[in-house]
Order: sequence, then structure tokens, then C-alpha cells
Amino acid sequence: MKPILITLLLFSTVCFSQKQYEFDYLIEYELALYKEDSIKKKHHPIREKDETIKRYYLTNSKKNNYLAIVTELDSLNYNIIFKDEDGIYSNAHFLKSDLDIAEYINIECQYVRRYRNPYKYQINNYAFNILNDTLINGKTYSMYKLGLIKPKKAKRKKIGTNYYIIDKKTNFHLPIFNFSTAYEEWKDNKNLPSGIYFEKYYIDYLGNITSREKLVNFWKIDKKIIIQEECDYTNKEF
Repeated sequence: MKPILITLLLFSTVCFSQKQYEFDYLIEYELALYKEDSIKKKHHPIREKDETIKRYYLTNSKKNNYLAIVTELDSLNYNIIFKDEDGIYSNAHFLKSDLDIAEYINIECQYVRRYRNPYKYQINNYAFNILNDTLINGKTYSMYKLGLIKPKKAKRKKIGTNYYIIDKKTNFHLPIFNFSTAYEEWKDNKNLPSGIYFEKYYIDYLGNITSREKLVNFWKIDKKIIIQEECDYTNKEF
């Protein structure tokens, strides 16, 4: 197989020696990335034009230490990023036609690497804050934000704040985080309201919204990702 394009192997059976990740929800989002001001952000990477991306999250409603994010690569293929916060990361491509029919997705070890959150120490600098409920189209949503504890440091380091708007009717699902520091911060106190986020947006240090992710739909599913025993980096023996 070429390393540039990977077709994941699909199986209907698995061995007990393999690590199996179960997913019970498929969640569709539309991610909008907004153009940034090059004058206000001198000597800082900028986005030169607006962009919209459709993303699918494979999640486990009762376990949020792992998830898979699926995006369109081209007309035939998807890209899938899978991460287990306890030690596994994979970035691979596979055929779109496989996603609907596959119950088991086997990722070969050559596409799996050890993952360690290099910013785990940042939980001492970040904090979640639960905000007042917000009303959108007559419906009440929970809301919280994640940002640096010290506002002056945030401005000096040019770091913004993530805002999460949560659908209260989805409190059967643990919070969803694709940002490792957010997950570690949640794990440290677990005081946030559960639920699928209806919307997530990022406000930069200048006060501008630079990205916004909105919920499109979600479905109940039954899919698994399989990692071979020899590259199960969550195993303490590695």
C-alpha cells in the first residue's frame, strides 16, 4: 500500500488480542473558518479566505477519551483521524463506499503511532467556566467556555477562547473534545454539563470569531475501530 493513500481493511470478525473501540453515534458538523485580518495579525499565521468544511465525528456516548474525525479528501475518499487520549494516534485515508458498510475498521500498525499530549501541563493554565444558559430560536441551551485563567497572559501569548453551546436534550452523551487540553481539563474536575455541542466557536485574542462549528445532525450507529495488539500504545508494557 502507498503511504499517501490508505484503504482501511474491513472485517466482520475480530480477534480477542486486538484492541476494539466502539462507537455508538455519528455526528455531522459544518465547520466555518473565517478570513483573518493580516494587518491586525502581523507576524502571526493568518487565514486568507473563508472556508467551509463538513466533518463527521464517530463517538462513544459513554467514553470520551477517544474519537474519530472524518472529512472528505476527494470524490472517492475520506480522511479519518483517530485519537485515544491514553496513547494512540492515526491519520489514514479510506474509500467512502466502505464507511456505510463496514462494522469493523482495522487500522494497520504502520499507520498508528504513540500519542502523548505535549500540552498536558497546560491544565494548570486553562479553566472551564460555566456560563448562563442561552436562548436560540426559542430553545434553551447550556453554555461554557475554555480559556486561559489569566486574561493578560492570553493577550500576550495571542491565545483565544473556545465557547461551547450544548443541546440539553443530548445529556445522554458525555462532552466531546477534539482538543487534548480540553479533555484533560474536563477529566480533572468533570463539572461540565453533558451533551452534544450544538455549536462551538473560537474567539481570538483580538475579539474576533475565527471559526464556528454547527451541528447538522446525529445518528445512532454501531461501528468499531480495531488496533492490533502490537501497536496498542495504551498498554502499559510499551
